Amino acid sequence: MRPYTILHTIDSVGPGGAETVVHNLATRLNKNVFRSIALVPPKSWLSARLKEQGVPVVEVSWNVWWDVRGPWKMIDVVRKFEVDLIHSHLPAQNFYSCIVGAVTQTKTLATYHGPVELEWSQNLKGQLRLWFVKVTADGVIVVCDLVKQLLAQLGFSQDRITMIRNGIDPMPYTSPGKRQLRQELGLPVEQKLVGMIANVRPSKGYDIFVKACAEVCKRYSGVTFLAIGDVNEQVAAPIKLLHSQLSLGNCFQFLGFRSDVSEILKNLDVFVLASTSEGMPLAILEAMAAGKPVVSTNCGGIPEVVDHEFTGLLVPPSDHEALSAAISRLLADSDFSGKLGCHAKDKFYKDFTLDSMIERYERLYLSYLAK
Repeated sequence: MRPYTILHTIDSVGPGGAETVVHNLATRLNKNVFRSIALVPPKSWLSARLKEQGVPVVEVSWNVWWDVRGPWKMIDVVRKFEVDLIHSHLPAQNFYSCIVGAVTQTKTLATYHGPVELEWSQNLKGQLRLWFVKVTADGVIVVCDLVKQLLAQLGFSQDRITMIRNGIDPMPYTSPGKRQLRQELGLPVEQKLVGMIANVRPSKGYDIFVKACAEVCKRYSGVTFLAIGDVNEQVAAPIKLLHSQLSLGNCFQFLGFRSDVSEILKNLDVFVLASTSEGMPLAILEAMAAGKPVVSTNCGGIPEVVDHEFTGLLVPPSDHEALSAAISRLLADSDFSGKLGCHAKDKFYKDFTLDSMIERYERLYLSYLAK
């Protein structure tokens, strides 16, 4: 019997958390049972990465939502590769995949990664897309309980919603690390490093992080703050202006997108996430795998991951004073910080490894394919 063919599809160019989940699924499923095909935008981060891993990739793009070239191409892929199940991600692609699933009579699973995706669906076009997914998708996947509750409030049948929390590969975090980041940045070995790993996007709260850094720098002189992630220059412009107005200078540095996130995390003293909206951010899981104390806003699925005062500290969103106070607390109490980091690492290995995530998806796929 041939392996089941899974079509993984997403319409974003990445890099980001949803794209990483797609990459992990397409490359890590049991090849004796599943064959992965990907349909993604051309010249995207995900396309290049999947090709490197030998996953068959079909590239397609369309500039307006009513452009039929995307769905027609997906129909062609489903028939050509004899796809058994379509697994889509993010609202627009969930809509198109459900159209294709209905036309080709192919099982379709749609994934929503965070509350912001449902906020995008408040206009008439978004409501139409959401309704169509609700009535046609064979199943819906969410990465945290909050999104499951929001979908239920929007009329999605709870027995068709499956929650599978994100997971990451612990392997990059098992070695001690080279600890060279301070040298790269020209900093003394005793300099404290506080970092936020997130693409510079509106929902990531970088303005709050910059303001909090300014407050911390008033109390501590030996601290450098780092922003690690892909930079959208339009979004970054007011943040960089704020950085200049607060005279942060080299105390706050934008490192841009980095492929050595695991090494960077090993060098940090405190990990921060200042988001105003989240699903289940991979960056927090990465920090936990590295055994780092986490300071994060209490939003989205984050409180399902971070236990306040045990695996990290939670603060209200958009509150730079609370964020600066939490960062300062960890910088001042290394024993407490160390305990949080150890508890976080234990929880990561218990609940959030990539192997456990892949196993849950494989079971879910088989449950639909067997129907």
